[in-house]
Amino acid sequence: MISIYLMKHLLMSGCGHATYLPGFVRSTYTLKSVRFFSGSHIIFGKRKKTKKSRTEKIQSTAESTVEELDMQQFLLNASKEFEKSIECYSKEATQLKMGKSNPKIFDHLKVQLSNQKTANFQQIAQTVMKGNKFLNVTVFDPNDTKHVVSAILGANLNLNPVVDPKNPQLLKVLLPNSTKELKEKQLKRLKELTDNYKTSHNNRNSLASLRNKYMKQIKAAEGSQDAIKKLENSIEKVYRSNADQLSKRYKNFSNSVK
Repeated sequence: MISIYLMKHLLMSGCGHATYLPGFVRSTYTLKSVRFFSGSHIIFGKRKKTKKSRTEKIQSTAESTVEELDMQQFLLNASKEFEKSIECYSKEATQLKMGKSNPKIFDHLKVQLSNQKTANFQQIAQTVMKGNKFLNVTVFDPNDTKHVVSAILGANLNLNPVVDPKNPQLLKVLLPNSTKELKEKQLKRLKELTDNYKTSHNNRNSLASLRNKYMKQIKAAEGSQDAIKKLENSIEKVYRSNADQLSKRYKNFSNSVK
């Protein structure tokens, strides 16, 4: 059994959702529930050694089972957060690998319309990949076509949209051939992205940051050193497993760029 008190912590779950832990909690003789982060809790406690009736023994066994399950839930939620970090990395690495052939390349653009209003690109147009050489941009209103063209040209992407002579709402964008210089830039950015998700302490979603966060929670506990060490070892295993997974994905992304 473990007794624990925790001060307030600000924790992050997923890719940026903030939740606060409850305030100072201390358990002396009875089991108390302490929430570490949204959706999970670990039960910690210490009981006086007294003679127990048969009913009390049964209740004690049930409480021990609950404690074990809650600690498993703590580790399960930790694992999910590490896995979420890997998913975020893979999503960003995929977009980086695609480069200018990414259909989302224009989604961040702001388009100045004729009525002096500004619209998000996605509100007035849609981009799809056409083969390996072209991006096709469909403008929802033909009156906005020239404004979409201006927005793309003004984005300094070195991409030149051409209006289809048979369809004033369709723009064709020829993609440049991949060069050695371009591949080298992609590989450099991929390495930087990987380091940001693996070892950076400035990125709260990096594996290193998550490891430190959970280790601090465990070190804030008082009680059985064996139980605390067991939790530390479990978090370390989760960290190393996901670090290996990230390294494998980095290798695969690198090979696909070369």
